[in-house]
This record gives sequence, C-alpha cells and structure tokens, in this order.
Amino acid sequence: MEFTKSFEISPSTFVANVRLNVSSVERSLYFYQDLLGFQLIGKPSDDNAILSPIGSNYKNHLLQLSRVDTPHREIKGEHSAIRQAGLYHFAILLPSRRHLANVFKHLTENSNELRFEGAADHLVSESLYLRDPDSNGVEIYRDRNQSEWKRTGQFQVEMKTDHLNLERLLREADTQIEWCMPANTVIGHVHLHVSDLIKSRNFYSEILGLHHTCSYPGANFFAADSYHHHIATNSWLGNDIANADPTQPGLDHFSLNLKSKEYFEELLHQLERMKIEVLTDDSNKINKKSFFILDPDKIKIQIYYQ
Repeated sequence: MEFTKSFEISPSTFVANVRLNVSSVERSLYFYQDLLGFQLIGKPSDDNAILSPIGSNYKNHLLQLSRVDTPHREIKGEHSAIRQAGLYHFAILLPSRRHLANVFKHLTENSNELRFEGAADHLVSESLYLRDPDSNGVEIYRDRNQSEWKRTGQFQVEMKTDHLNLERLLREADTQIEWCMPANTVIGHVHLHVSDLIKSRNFYSEILGLHHTCSYPGANFFAADSYHHHIATNSWLGNDIANADPTQPGLDHFSLNLKSKEYFEELLHQLERMKIEVLTDDSNKINKKSFFILDPDKIKIQIYYQ
C-alpha cells in the first residue's frame, strides 16, 4: 500500500502499557500496589513485576517495573537539574468521576506516604498528580463526556489548566467501596520531555500518523482518533537536553496497540519508506507481532497488535 499523504494510525490504537525502570522493585510495588491499588499479576523475577487493574491478566497488564543497577537520581519535574528527554508523566485513566473521587479520598488518607503534587481541571478531563519513589510523574484522571468537549476543528480540542474543586470531589467518594484500581482502568496517555517540538511533531504526526489535537506554550498533544491526546510532548526542560537513557530509573518504553495486522504492516511500510530504524527484542518470545522504534530523543516505543 502506497502513502500519498502521511500515514494515519488506526482509530482503535491506544497506549497499552508502560514499562518503568526503578531502583527498587519492592519499594515501587508498595507505591503502585499498596498505595495506588494495582493488582500484582506476575513477578517473573526479583527484578521484575507486572501490574494490572483488578480482575485483569498478564496479556492486558498496564505497568511493568524493572530494576536497574544505577544510583537513584531524584527528578523534580520541569525544574530538574537532570535535563534529559523521557517521561514527564504517564496517565492512568479511570472509568468515572466517582472512581476519581475514591482515589482522591484514598490519597488524602495516605498523604504522609505520597508525593501528591496537585490537581487540575483540563476542560476535557479532571486530574490528580503525584510522583512515585523514583520521581516518575503519575497522573490519575477521568474524562468528561466528549459531548462536553469544545472542538476547535475536526480533531482539535480545547484544553486548559484550571482549578479543580477538591472539596467537592471528595464529597463524591463512595465510602462503601473497598479501595483498588478498578476494572476498565487503562493507560490514557503518556507525556514526554523532548528537545525539539518541531522534530517531535513531525515524528508523532507525520511518521506515526497521530493527529495534532492541541498546543500549549511549549507543548503539543497528539491522538490516534478524536480523543484529546494519547501522547504529549513538551520542551519545558529546554532544547539542549540529553537523549533518553534506558539505563537510568524512569521510562524504559511505552507500548502502542494497533489492534489490526493491516495497520501494523502499513506502519512498517511507512517506517521503511521514511528510513526509520526498526528494532527487535530478543526477549519477545510470544510472537512476531511486535517491534520497537526510537523517537528523535531516543525514547523507546513498542508497536504491536493483538
């Protein structure tokens, strides 16, 4: 299949999971399992753990933790002294506002064990922000109904960062529900530090085929369909930052599920035509439906279908 225009990725594509390099699997398990309520569904070794929402399985896991033997380096968002491309935050999308209220209630009850960084109303969604033990940014959010979103174009949507009324949110918590990360929870999006917004926009839009949905000062947002965003990029650390380093605590890679063999093969053709190197993973013994690529800042992305 020839491409007369830029490739357009499958509308059913979504961020399937995130793999984090951590300095201590046990410490991270306490955060993600005991405090955030994920379910441990696999521990292939002392250095790896697989997590999912309640009632899910290994195939549909959302998070993998892998230990790396490097000194722990504390990163504090855009004001970090370590100016390197990689994860700004990954975002956990909950099924409803009630679930978000329950999360917030749970977080407030464990606030002495968390780095809770704030909250925001983005018009399309409502979000809570915190950091894990390795200072990885974690957003937990719920979407408003798409009928409430303000469209500025076919794929463009208005987003802002406004105050979120946390007192009102807390009043909506259901005290009868036992705490856990609920079924139907997914990875909603990933937000990345990059060195060059133009190069990153070309990669995620023209090469990967995502729609450019919104811009902030110093940031761009991309989605596979009419969603507000599956991937965001920002240059808030500056334009002279180092490439991503997979040997350090932080993002190892995130995975995009194309849902279709046809789109998978079309994207392979697109990457070959654009001379983008495709990487294989010798540890992937499941099937041949997966490959890896690097974005302009060497951030690793897994592409697969199932």
